[in-house]
Amino acid sequence: MKLSTIDQDNIIRWFVAAAVYFICLIAFYIDIGQDMGAQYFMPILLPILAGLMLIPYGTRVPIFSKAALPNLLTGIGWCVTFPLLYAWTYSSTWYQSKICFDFIVGTSAFILLMALESALFRLGCRKVIAAIMAVLNFLGLAIPFIQATYYCLFWHCLSPASLMALYLTNYHESVDFIQSNLGLVPTLLVFAGFGLFLYACYRCHLDFARRTLADDPTAGRMGALALLTLATVYAQSWYLPQTSIADLWNDVISYVNQTQEYSIGHDERLNSLMIDSKMTLAAKAPGTVILVIGESASRNYMKAYTPDFPFEDTPWLSEKLAQGDPGFLRFDNAYSSWSQTVPVLQRALTEQSQYNGKEFFESASIIDVAKKSGYETWWFSNQGRYGQYDSAITLVAKTADHAEWTDDSYNFSDKYDESLLQYLSQLDPTKNNFVVLHIMGSHIYYNNRYPSEFSKFETAEGESTVTSLPSYANSILYTDYILSQVFDYAQKNLNLQAMVYFSDHGENLEISHNPDVFSFDMVRIPMWMYLSPAYQQALPGHTQALRSHQSRYFTNDMLYDTICGLLNAPSSRYNPEQDFASSTYGFRRETLTTMLGQHPLTEDPNGLPEEQP
Repeated sequence: MKLSTIDQDNIIRWFVAAAVYFICLIAFYIDIGQDMGAQYFMPILLPILAGLMLIPYGTRVPIFSKAALPNLLTGIGWCVTFPLLYAWTYSSTWYQSKICFDFIVGTSAFILLMALESALFRLGCRKVIAAIMAVLNFLGLAIPFIQATYYCLFWHCLSPASLMALYLTNYHESVDFIQSNLGLVPTLLVFAGFGLFLYACYRCHLDFARRTLADDPTAGRMGALALLTLATVYAQSWYLPQTSIADLWNDVISYVNQTQEYSIGHDERLNSLMIDSKMTLAAKAPGTVILVIGESASRNYMKAYTPDFPFEDTPWLSEKLAQGDPGFLRFDNAYSSWSQTVPVLQRALTEQSQYNGKEFFESASIIDVAKKSGYETWWFSNQGRYGQYDSAITLVAKTADHAEWTDDSYNFSDKYDESLLQYLSQLDPTKNNFVVLHIMGSHIYYNNRYPSEFSKFETAEGESTVTSLPSYANSILYTDYILSQVFDYAQKNLNLQAMVYFSDHGENLEISHNPDVFSFDMVRIPMWMYLSPAYQQALPGHTQALRSHQSRYFTNDMLYDTICGLLNAPSSRYNPEQDFASSTYGFRRETLTTMLGQHPLTEDPNGLPEEQP
């Protein structure tokens, strides 16, 4: 068949446009140091060029035109966003095969949208179809937009840790995050920008309709569109799960699925936990043991730990320490193992730690140990049950004899921590009780964590109250009050034998506790213990060990073994070297790490040389 001059010119234009698209993207990858690799892009060269040439043939819309712009932006967004942000973050290469998958998915998305749009406009209802296509463009760019927004906020590409936080985030926490990082006016401007984007896309799609409907459809054109649709749908189904962002998301899903295995083997693990109940603290000094888990508390901003801190935000703890009560022990060099709640507490509450290689779903918990030691176990939380599935924390909490949440739903709690105090009246003071209280503490927004009567420290004019240092100090002040109320009630009514307080992680007041922009103030945490006179008499060895460790370095992923020691409950699932209450505690600053081994504690610029015991 002889081609006309017009057809020949069209084919040349289509080929040149397709080649420019391909070459420009390959050059882009090379320029940012993310070369796709010839072994990956050469096999897809001809299929991609053919698809890009068939699109203007079937739709009558050039790929580089105003009418095609929304679809082109959607495809390019998938092609370039993750590779670019990864290169900017790490200045290193991503897996070449993943870059290739991003390229295929982005390009096939562009071709699919073009083919689909042309076919839909043949059905009529131009304005409706144009609006639908604008929404599809918006949805198609949602993931690239989220990645770009995250980078603009934290100068870091999305990582498994940040995706995990996103996965376990609920509506209320999302609103807090947006408001704390953007503010109301910028947020409204962003939504206004979304509206303008949708309208611009709508106008472009109306232009697309005018162009594609200018010529009558032919069997060849419709056949080309059908072929492209089938090919790109197949490409999307095969390659989308293998893209860069999907690869990170799969890591998150894998983690969530593994944590669900915790419940399956729990009874077997509990039965394997052999503890001599006649030798435990419950037998030697019956009474109540309380563990309070703080939230986002940093010892940098606590007067009891940092004497030159300008706000008196720990009056109760400071007074107790000043009185010289030998039962009050403040630990000066405690750190968290990570800077987010779930990864930290799944280790603090179970055998799993940075140092032993054990898996969460194969580990016993402090609840298991307390049960086997002769305690009735209680879990009271002012934090919601995060996420679509139970988090690791909730899985442990549910194994307690009694577990209650102030907001028994999957919502983010907006109640003050004093709502937990009422639950203590449920305890029978004649029994041995092991109680875990999980408080909201200083979780951002700080000004939402305390009632108005605790607004002791005023934020400077023009400074936001939600994330200011005075607001944070007020939240610490309120936590100090809550701890005093728990202690006083338990001492008077519950035969308190021991009380432990530690925070899950610390806080950086400018960037909160995002692991992608790590700083050591995110992991410097407060930790203290109270040991009753009866405890000190019953277990003098543990008491002396804890006193001698007040200046030693410790990471809170070893809390499980420390609770085992505190309860005098050794077993085959106990390591005395990780027990801070043992004279055989085997770690020093030089051998401890944070961020799951990524940072030795010796890197902390504020860390002091460790005193010899």
